[in-house]
Amino acid sequence: WDERCAEPLFTGRWARDASRSVGVVEGLIARGLSEEKAAQKAKEPYIQDWQQHNGDKREWSVLTYDIDGRTPRRELLYPLGDFEEVYEGVSTLFGGTGAGGVVKRSCFYLAEINADESNPIAHVTVSETPRGREESLRYIKNGELILRRTFWHSWRTDKVVSTEVFVRS
Repeated sequence: WDERCAEPLFTGRWARDASRSVGVVEGLIARGLSEEKAAQKAKEPYIQDWQQHNGDKREWSVLTYDIDGRTPRRELLYPLGDFEEVYEGVSTLFGGTGAGGVVKRSCFYLAEINADESNPIAHVTVSETPRGREESLRYIKNGELILRRTFWHSWRTDKVVSTEVFVRS
């Protein structure tokens, strides 16, 4: 299992294909954006570089770019297990008033029936935020990176699910 989780499945630059992603606007509204702002943000470029961490091939270093696709916006290590992410300013996912904060997160792998048969594995990140709990499940299907986000509000009982399709760029 550890060997399969250490394969370089996600390595590379990925760009969201907004035209094939589903539920992104609804997910952003659930996190507190207005419908107008959510629709705008869902159309913006979302580009990330995924590289295996040198210390443990099951961990990932992810560089996210600003909407210009060139300016680095955030670099984060996704270690296995529990960790805390410190962020500055306002975060769409994490919320806050602009002063930043700390979010409890956890990363692990699960078997994923929708992934390619050659390696049916998903990388999972669970985030506990002031706005609610999010599970981000990533896997490879037909050479594309699929990101399924499930968000449970901290103030409602329903959940919102979105599926984002990323292609290598």
